[in-house]
Amino acid sequence: MSIRTMLVEDEWLIREALLRTVPWEQYGFEIAGQASNGKDALEMFIQLQPDVVITDIRMPGMDGLELIGCIREISPTVLICILSSHTDFGLARQGIRYGVFEYLDKLNLSSGEVEHCLERLYDTFHKKLSEQSGGTSLLAASQPEVRILELQSPSAWLKQFRLSAREWAGWRWIIMLMDREIWGQTDIHAWLEGFPYPAVIAERRLFVDTEQRLHLILEDEIEAPHLLLERYEDTGILISSRVAGPNEWEKAYREAEELQADLFYTGWNHMVEYEHKRIYQMSVPVLQAQQEENLIALLAGGNANAIMDCLDQLMQDAERRSVHPKRLVQALTMLLTRNIPGRYFHQEHIAAWGETISLAHSCTTARQFMERMSAALRTVMQDERSVTIDVESAIRYVQQHYPEKITLGRLAGAVHLNPNYFSTLFKEQTGETPMSYVAGFRVEKAKELLRRREGSIQEIAEQVGLHNLSHFSRVFKKMTGKTPSEYRGDL
Repeated sequence: MSIRTMLVEDEWLIREALLRTVPWEQYGFEIAGQASNGKDALEMFIQLQPDVVITDIRMPGMDGLELIGCIREISPTVLICILSSHTDFGLARQGIRYGVFEYLDKLNLSSGEVEHCLERLYDTFHKKLSEQSGGTSLLAASQPEVRILELQSPSAWLKQFRLSAREWAGWRWIIMLMDREIWGQTDIHAWLEGFPYPAVIAERRLFVDTEQRLHLILEDEIEAPHLLLERYEDTGILISSRVAGPNEWEKAYREAEELQADLFYTGWNHMVEYEHKRIYQMSVPVLQAQQEENLIALLAGGNANAIMDCLDQLMQDAERRSVHPKRLVQALTMLLTRNIPGRYFHQEHIAAWGETISLAHSCTTARQFMERMSAALRTVMQDERSVTIDVESAIRYVQQHYPEKITLGRLAGAVHLNPNYFSTLFKEQTGETPMSYVAGFRVEKAKELLRRREGSIQEIAEQVGLHNLSHFSRVFKKMTGKTPSEYRGDL
């Protein structure tokens, strides 16, 4: 719920500057109305009933103090800020008797002062709401707040924190990354249900930037990052070194950002710590001459599965030699584009290939890059063989071996295909990834066992191949909307 705010200022340029430069929405505010004089402002106040009024003092006709007096007769509790010049300070002091929340000097106003004022307004407004609702805070009563902030430098943003006096504490800046497609379909409030660090939300040490990355500042040795991996799947956790306090948070942010390249090789569901940061060799060649020749020969042959096997080997070699991911992706996409035979590039394929190359440069992990390359090669080369047989064989394998450990590599190996190429074929035929199919099949088997009440939930989890009870419960709830216990209890 945004805090509805009315802005009253007779100078058009100042009013426009405030409207356009203050990040109202980021702080939980919306401008419900604006007026250029006291008379219009009073009529607007009666009509809109805003939560906050920010008003100038010196205005034609009804001045700001008269306006405030009239507003107080209507609403004794509405929050009011005086916005005026330093020469009006004597008048501003008169506003104290009306319970004015804060005085802002508009001639010497900095963005930090406005942000600090909004921060205090936000806290006071929700504290009053909490008192009116019997002491339950808004964040606890409804939903945790997660803001979308543009983060070029965190310096200005860091002023917003509501930290208690913990100067002795050590801190780490954490960046959590998820697949953008998954994150785009995620309800952030549902995602934060059961968030392991309530103080992070309460103190606003959590936000999402415009690149859809989740930032957290965690208190070292108290708020352990590994809990994030236990709670959330398909994420990558980048962890800065330990810093002493807020004056070093920007340094910590820069360190966490540097680790994004390392996540390319480690992949999802891993933590990358700055103390173990990979040192990339910028002078070594990205690809060896023999490697390039082998890939070009495979491209000429048009066997997409063999090409993907070759790309897998190149990825592993690049990781071993500490080739920077950006250099690797650039070299591979250029080599593929230049050497795919022209006979494959029909008119309808050119746009799809161009889009894939564009997306390839934004891939967070090597696996994501390989999946996109596999899908593009499948589209362009259109393997003549029947893929239906391969997928049907894989499905039969799952049905016979679901109690066992099944990985993408093992499933692809059962049908003699490259894992990434197999994943592309499987999704093309079934509409879901191989591992999603495996999880769904196991959940259906678990539901059968729960209906028959055969064994404990732990025993059922083991029978369907999910030996970790916590993981089994998360997968089951994700697919059914209920935990195994709730499902059994509703029968």
